[in-house]
Amino acid sequence: MEVRQRAACCVFLESSIAEGTQWAVFEPNGEPLWARVRLAVEDFMLQLFHQGVFQGTRPEDAYFVRCDRTTMTQDDINNGRLVILIGFAPIVPAEFFTIRVG
Repeated sequence: MEVRQRAACCVFLESSIAEGTQWAVFEPNGEPLWARVRLAVEDFMLQLFHQGVFQGTRPEDAYFVRCDRTTMTQDDINNGRLVILIGFAPIVPAEFFTIRVG
């Protein structure tokens, strides 16, 4: 059952974030966009943290969101690909997971 729960959690996060950032498709791919995307995803993750979805007593212990030059190659940027890396510690099991949304 844990495997299904992990998969369901990852699918939920990936699809929710992909859907919630569709507005970014029409924006120029650069630092201002990356900052707006990070803020939007961090807000979503903070809401989930407050609902008790993640482990940790502080948000920084429960998840991270990256969307910057470390998550994209120059080829990604040149071709308009936006890559977000999200790490999170779900309640069950006690591991830290990462998902990549592009």
